Amino acid sequence: MSDALIHALGLGVEITGRRIIDGVSLSAARGQTVAIVGPNGAGKTTLLRALAGLIPSEGELDVGGYDPRIIDAATCAQTRAYCAQKPVSAWDYRVRDLGDIIGDPVGYADWLAKLQLGEFAGRRLSELSGGEQKGAHLAMAFAALAEPFGGALLLDEPAASLDLGRQEAVTQAIFAFAQAGGACVVATHDLSFAKRCDGVVVLLEGRLVAAGEPASTLTPEIISGVWGASASSVR
Repeated sequence: MSDALIHALGLGVEITGRRIIDGVSLSAARGQTVAIVGPNGAGKTTLLRALAGLIPSEGELDVGGYDPRIIDAATCAQTRAYCAQKPVSAWDYRVRDLGDIIGDPVGYADWLAKLQLGEFAGRRLSELSGGEQKGAHLAMAFAALAEPFGGALLLDEPAASLDLGRQEAVTQAIFAFAQAGGACVVATHDLSFAKRCDGVVVLLEGRLVAAGEPASTLTPEIISGVWGASASSVR
């Protein structure tokens, strides 16, 4: 586990007396992108939020060298970045202002350009579509970690609501971040993306069904058992 930047062992989450995540283990090493997949209600978002230390959980957890549940937010932010499925802002910032919030306007502008969103820098968030807002917050998450090496990136449905061109730009940014020495865990419904990842974690009703390389976790039998769909219907 010396190379694991994201490591969870027996992670469990209970909310209002209901077991949402039950004893899930996963790891992502330097250079790896791991996808969390499963049907609606499987616990993907809850697991990702637990990994980020945003909700109480039990079990062992180490993200970027720290347990995000117990260290201060400033220290955690040095090695871990998280982007929600539907990020919201309490204020109607101009897009470029998000770079000032993380203290790196130049780096943020660079990520906006990489995600094909540079033209929106002068607009307010309320003037963007849902997908464009998501892209702006994704650029914020990437730029928050000045150095990919040793960084942990946790993304929830990062390409949702984006057009095809920006979906691929986000995908390439994720893989490039990992290849630069970081580790990414991505919750996604997109099995075609998951098949391109180094590892896949399959959830069903908060429990781990399979974990490993795509070839062993996204088999016709597992897809049929978890999604109730023919493997031939999945791209």
